Amino acid sequence: MDIEAVVGGDLLTVASVIPEQYSLKKLWADIRDLCFDQPIKHATEVRFQVMLPWETSYATLKTETDLQDAFNKLREKKYSWAIFIIKTELDELEKDKGDSSLPKDRNEEDESPDAQFKVLLPPEPDVEWVDFDKDKEFALPDLNDESNTVNFAAATLIVQDSYESMAAVGLDDNTHDEELEAEKNIDDMDAGSEENLNQFEVDVLDDALDDYHSGDDSGTESDDNDSGDAQEACSKYEQNSGGFEFAADGENIMLKPGQLFKNVDEFRKVVKVFAIKNGFRLKRVKNEKSRVTLCCAVEGCTWRIHASPNWNKRHFQIKTHCSEHTCARNSENYEATSTWIGITFLHLFRANTELPIDVLRSELFRKYGITCCNQRLYRAKNKALEFLGQDHKASYTKLFRYMHAIIASNPGSTVSLDKDWMGGGVSPHFKRFFVFFDANRRGFFGGCRQFVGLDGCFLKGLYKGVLLSAVSIDANYGIYPLAVCVVENENTESWVYFMERLYEQIGCNDGEGLCFMSDRQKGILNALERVFPQALKRYCCRHIYANFKQKFPGLLLRKEFWQACRSANATQFKCHMAELYKISPAAHDWLMGIPVVCWAKHCFPTHTKCSHVTNNMTESFNNWIGNFRAMPILRMLEEIRRKIMTLIHKRQQQVLCWKDELPPIVRRRIMAVREESRSLHVIFGHNQTFEVMEDVSKRTTVDLLSKHCDCREWDVSGLPCKHAVCCIDAMRFNVDDYVDTLLKKTSFKNTYSHQLYPVPDESNWPLLLHDNLLPPMIIKTAGRPQTKRRKEAGEPKNFKRSSSVKCSRCDQWGHNKRGCKEPMRSLNVNKAEMKRRSSKVSIYVVLYIFFYHYQIIMYIIQTNYLYVCVCVYVCVEKRGILWLGTL
Repeated sequence: MDIEAVVGGDLLTVASVIPEQYSLKKLWADIRDLCFDQPIKHATEVRFQVMLPWETSYATLKTETDLQDAFNKLREKKYSWAIFIIKTELDELEKDKGDSSLPKDRNEEDESPDAQFKVLLPPEPDVEWVDFDKDKEFALPDLNDESNTVNFAAATLIVQDSYESMAAVGLDDNTHDEELEAEKNIDDMDAGSEENLNQFEVDVLDDALDDYHSGDDSGTESDDNDSGDAQEACSKYEQNSGGFEFAADGENIMLKPGQLFKNVDEFRKVVKVFAIKNGFRLKRVKNEKSRVTLCCAVEGCTWRIHASPNWNKRHFQIKTHCSEHTCARNSENYEATSTWIGITFLHLFRANTELPIDVLRSELFRKYGITCCNQRLYRAKNKALEFLGQDHKASYTKLFRYMHAIIASNPGSTVSLDKDWMGGGVSPHFKRFFVFFDANRRGFFGGCRQFVGLDGCFLKGLYKGVLLSAVSIDANYGIYPLAVCVVENENTESWVYFMERLYEQIGCNDGEGLCFMSDRQKGILNALERVFPQALKRYCCRHIYANFKQKFPGLLLRKEFWQACRSANATQFKCHMAELYKISPAAHDWLMGIPVVCWAKHCFPTHTKCSHVTNNMTESFNNWIGNFRAMPILRMLEEIRRKIMTLIHKRQQQVLCWKDELPPIVRRRIMAVREESRSLHVIFGHNQTFEVMEDVSKRTTVDLLSKHCDCREWDVSGLPCKHAVCCIDAMRFNVDDYVDTLLKKTSFKNTYSHQLYPVPDESNWPLLLHDNLLPPMIIKTAGRPQTKRRKEAGEPKNFKRSSSVKCSRCDQWGHNKRGCKEPMRSLNVNKAEMKRRSSKVSIYVVLYIFFYHYQIIMYIIQTNYLYVCVCVYVCVEKRGILWLGTL
C-alpha cells in the first residue's frame, strides 16, 4: 500500500508499506516526519478516523485491528494507495465527542487553530475515484473549499496540546527526544525514513528551521566542500524552499537549482544537450546513481553543476549550479556521440533511409552549431538504421490488428494476411498481406475502363520483399490504384495468391471482358492462365524491345519495331514488318515468335477503349510510392492508403469545377486531332459515310453512325481520329457526342464518387491476441546488397561530369580503370606500349653509360674532382627516341 500526503501544495511520499506490518504508531511517525515545518511536529494528541468511499460516516481507528480492517477493505476494492491532506484547522464534522481518546480536562483557551490539523485523502467532487500517475501533473483540490464533500477513504488526525490520550493509540508519554530515539529502531518500510528521522534531530523549540541541513552521508549532499572558493559564486538550493519540475523553454535549456528530474538518466541527457548547445565539453567529477557532479573540461572555467536525489528519493534534483563560463565556445564537441546523433535525427532517417551525411552534417551545424567528421556521421547513420530496424520488426506484430481496423473502418474491403507456420511451437512468420478497398472496387466498376496493369517492385526495408500492384485507368487517363500486396518474392506462387484475391473482387466468368497488361516476368503469365483464363493478355512493348535490342541493335530496327506495334490496322502493320524483314530476317522471325495479338495494336479489342502498348501506368504508380518502399511495412501501407485517399478526394473535388463534358486531357487530345484534320479533304457518301483523302493515292472511309474508321484508331481508343473529326466538322456535328462514354465526365465522376474512410489511431484498433507475428526470414546473399535496379541494354546512365571521374583506360566518364569493363582504345594501347618500351630503353641507357664511360667514371672517383653528369631524355613525338647528353 502506497501512502502519500499533500503538505502545503506538494505531494510527498509517506511510505510504501506492507499493511500487515504497519501500525498506527508508524503512520503517526511517518506523517510527523514529513511536516517538519508544520505545527504537527509538536502535536500531543492524535485521533485517527476513516471514511471509505462506499460509506457516509467516519469510523474511529482505536486499535491496530481497526487499521488492518481498513487496509483490507481498501484492497478488496482494488485501492493500492492512499493520499492524505494535512490541514492546520480541524473541521467540526470530524470531531467525535464520544471518543475516549479525547482529553476530558481540556481548557478552551489551550486550543489554538495552529495546533489542530486533519489528514484527508484528496476530495474529487462529483467524479469517480481515479488513480494518479505519479510521473504526471495533477490538480490538487482546494483545501479551503467546503463544497468538496468527503466521499472517499480518509483518515483524520486530531492534535491537541496534551499527551494524555497518546497512550490510547500506542504512543508513550515521553519527551520528544526520547521519542525520536525510539523511532530510530522502527523497521520503516520507506527507503528514505532514516533521512527523515535524522531531519528532526534538532531543537524542537526552533519552529523556523532556517538553518536546517541534511546530515545524510549517502552521497546526496551538496558539493559545497568540493569546489572551494569557486563555489561562493554558485547558486544553491534552499532545502525548505521546495523544488519544481524541469521544463525546457522551447529549444532553450535553463538549468537552475531546485529543478526536479524523473531520474538520473534524464538529468544526464539534459545536461549533455545543454553542453552540446553551448559548445563545451563536460568533465565528470562524480557520475554515480546517487550523485552527479559535472564541470567544464577546460581548466580554469568556473561552470559547475551538482545534483542528487531529493529528500524522498523519488526525483533527481539540482542542488548547486555555477552558470558562468570563462572559456570559448568549441564547435568540435565530443559529447555529440554517434549514438546521440542517430537518436536525435532519427526522424530524418525515418523519412529517408538513404539520407546523405552531408544533409546530416548541415542539419547538425544549423541546430547545434557543431561539426563532426565523416566517420562519426556514418556511424550515426548506421545506428539510426539499427533503431529503425526495431520499428520494422515491431510493425509486423501489429498487422493483424491493422487488418481488422481496415475492415471495421471500410466495410466491404478485402484484407488478407498470410502466415508461414514453421511448427515446433514457434510463432508464425509473415508471408503475404493483400489490401483491396471497397471504394476502389466500386470506382473501378463505376467508370474505369476494363483494363488492368500488373507489376511488382522491390521493397528497400530491412526485410526486403516485393510489392505487387494492380492499376487501372480513369476517364482522364489518370492512374487508378486498385490493390496492393506485399509478398516474399516475385514468383508464380505469389502471383497466384495475388490473382486469386483480385478475382474475388473484379473477376467473373474466368475474367472474360478484362484485359491485363504485364511485363511477362517471373510467373505472371502462368498465374493469369490459372486464375483468369478467359481474360485478354497484353504485353508491354517497352520490355519486348528491351530484349529485342540486346540481340538486334540498330536505329532502323528500332524505328520499324515501334511503327509496327503502334499501327492501328493490319495493312500498316504488315508493311512495317516487311521493312523490318528486309533489314534483318532473324529479327523479324524473333518478333513473330511472340503472339502478335498480345503486342500489336491492330489486334487489340475495341471494348476496352485503351490503346496503350506499354505498361507505363504501373511504372508511374511504383514511382508514385517510391519514397515509401524503405519504410516499415505498417507505415508503408498506411502511407499508401493515405495517398490513395487523398487522390480520390482531390479528383472528386476537381470534377466539381469542370464545366466541360469532356475531361481536360481528352479535350486536349481532341483539339490536337482537329489540328491534324485541317489538311484532309472530305467526300460525302450515303447515310453519314465519307471518303477522306489525305493525298491522291491514300484515302480512308468513315462511318459516323457505327463510329468506325478504316484506320481503327477510333475503334481502339474511343476518341475520334483525324479522319472522323474532319467528317464531324464537315457535318457541323458536336464532336463530344462521338467520344465514348468511358472517356466522359460522367464516368470520371462515377469513378471517384466513393471515398475511402479514415482508419483510427493505433490506440483505438481492436484489441486482439494475435500479436505474435514474426517478420519474414532474412536470406542473405553473397556480396554487397543491391540497392539500384539493373540498367537495360542501351539505357542511358545517370551522368554528371562535375561529380564523376574519368577512366584513364577507356577515356569514359563515370568510373576509373580499376572497375573498367570497356574495351581498351587503340590510343591507350599505344600509350601502354610506349610506357613499356620506355622502361626498357631506360635500362639500356644505364648500361650504355656504365660500359662505354667506365674510364670517365673511374677517373672522377680517383681524382676526387667534382664533375656533373646530366642525362637528358627527350621524347620526340611519343616514339621513344632518347637523346643522351653528358657534361
